[in-house]
Amino acid sequence: MIRFAKKALAICAAALAVTPFAGSAAVAHPHVFVEANIDVVRDKEGRFTELRQVWRFDELFSATITIDFDEDADGKLSDDELAKVMAIVKESIAEYDFYTALRVNGKPFEFYEPDEIKAYFEDGKLIMLLAVEPSKPYDFSDGPLRVSTSDTSFYVAFDYDKPNVAIEGNSTGCETKVEHPDFDSLYNDNWMSLTEAFFDDPANTANLGDEFYSWAIIDCK
Repeated sequence: MIRFAKKALAICAAALAVTPFAGSAAVAHPHVFVEANIDVVRDKEGRFTELRQVWRFDELFSATITIDFDEDADGKLSDDELAKVMAIVKESIAEYDFYTALRVNGKPFEFYEPDEIKAYFEDGKLIMLLAVEPSKPYDFSDGPLRVSTSDTSFYVAFDYDKPNVAIEGNSTGCETKVEHPDFDSLYNDNWMSLTEAFFDDPANTANLGDEFYSWAIIDCK
């Protein structure tokens, strides 16, 4: 069970950051690659009521997960095997806000943790699905909603752009865009603090500002 738990932690960056094979080299060289889709759900009144995310992991990592968690050695993960993995993943990444950030006017917008994280395989890739609800509906009266799915330890590289962002339910008067960080500029401005020691301790990544995240921006009038 200890070995199983350690392997499950390797599914996500926060857990990977505390495993023996994860280190500061991840800053320059991500080890896991994820294509993310972000769906912002609005109700009939135009209020933001739910955030849905789909994460598609790269084929190499997906194959590794299959090998590590295939308890019955049949070459694939059953629903029960996947459910065990996702339960541990949920517990592991809760400490890191599920790699999800919401902002309004630069301030955090709180959300409830997902009830569960679901997963399946498609074309050799592990697909994770998670949904969170804001602590209260947001009507966009105070400005755009900014959404990020990011790992600031850079062990996992989340990739998404405007085509990956959608508005479900009520998109009237809404526009979306995605802003990516300028890492060259950020490194030049912060190179003295971004040492190997900084990234060796996962707790330090909390000190990275919002400028290190990619942001999906949803503006609704």
